[in-house]
Amino acid sequence: MDPSQIPSGEETDSELEGEDHFNGESSINTEISVAESSQAAEGTGEDGESITSVDVEIAPRIMSQDEAAVCFEKAYEEIAGIMCGRNKNLEHVTSNLVLPETAQRGVVSLTWYSGNYELINYNGNVNNISFSENECQNVELKLIMEYEDYKSEYDFTVTVYSPEYGTGDRRKIQAQKDIEAAVSSSRMDGNINLPQYIADSKVYYEESEKPVSPLLFVLLGSAAILVVIIADKKKVKDNAIKRKKELLYDYSEVVSKLTLLLGAGMTTRMAWHKIAADYKDNIEHGKAVRRPVYDEICKTDYNIQAGISELKAYEQFGKRCDTREYMKLAALLQTNIRKGTKELRRLLEEETADAFEKRKNMAKIKGEEATTKLLMPMMMMLMIVMAIIMIPAVWSFQI
Repeated sequence: MDPSQIPSGEETDSELEGEDHFNGESSINTEISVAESSQAAEGTGEDGESITSVDVEIAPRIMSQDEAAVCFEKAYEEIAGIMCGRNKNLEHVTSNLVLPETAQRGVVSLTWYSGNYELINYNGNVNNISFSENECQNVELKLIMEYEDYKSEYDFTVTVYSPEYGTGDRRKIQAQKDIEAAVSSSRMDGNINLPQYIADSKVYYEESEKPVSPLLFVLLGSAAILVVIIADKKKVKDNAIKRKKELLYDYSEVVSKLTLLLGAGMTTRMAWHKIAADYKDNIEHGKAVRRPVYDEICKTDYNIQAGISELKAYEQFGKRCDTREYMKLAALLQTNIRKGTKELRRLLEEETADAFEKRKNMAKIKGEEATTKLLMPMMMMLMIVMAIIMIPAVWSFQI
């Protein structure tokens, strides 16, 4: 067979399954065997010719005028079945229509024209909100079908009625109409005379509250986040101040215990371990509450037991406490380990005396702070007492 003689048109209808061949949105690929007379080909037929295959794209066949007319009639039937949408028929339309842009699987293009675009637009949207009950209006719709050079026109008469509402919705719409009419008629007046009766019912008016701006919620949310961040920072700062005060308050007690244990003949390491062990035992038996300085002493004891040198452990202890007093104590202990000074006990006794003096000053400051905090409650109590005395006296004068 000659490769140039490829059947088309009506000769291929049976092979391309009828109506699918008219679909303008798709093309058809057909594989055709082609015989060549080359003797160098690998495969050969019975007559010695080589055989290969090529892909040929066959464009959709254009319908004749009669076929287009039949297609238009089918498209009309298809449109008539869907254009009513949720309406029963075109003689009583209360909601939107369905006006498609194509039919017959995209073969036929559709163009709609409305006799009243304000009532029914080209998308089929029906604007009948302003209709009163049982009001209706006719609208002419024109449909133009197109396929290639063929066209066909169809006319539809649509009767639009007022929307179908429930009792509450109907009253709301009627009220809106009456109020809008009253506002329009009073544009030149200083006051607006609102209707007192709507649908034979007495109407009462209240001024609605202005909607809250979304910006207010954004600002409140931002302010809340800012407050939380500031509160967290203040809490951390307050905890640090409280910890430092507790460290300073317990300093004299720690130095006194070290002095007492060293005077009893213990080494620095043994005295440190004794203080940590007694603290852990008291915590386990509920005889004491946790204190920051003793927690740091226990941590230092654990580090020494883990293999860290005493010099390094005492140095880290002073840095963790981060106060001048504890750094001085750590320096004394390090000096004693390096040089074995004999004056450690005397130095610790002097440090104990200074520490107790500072503790007394701190106790005085705490007392003054407590007095200041009690000042406001005392003032309130004074005002209450004065009110108890003065009110009966004033009443007696009035009598």
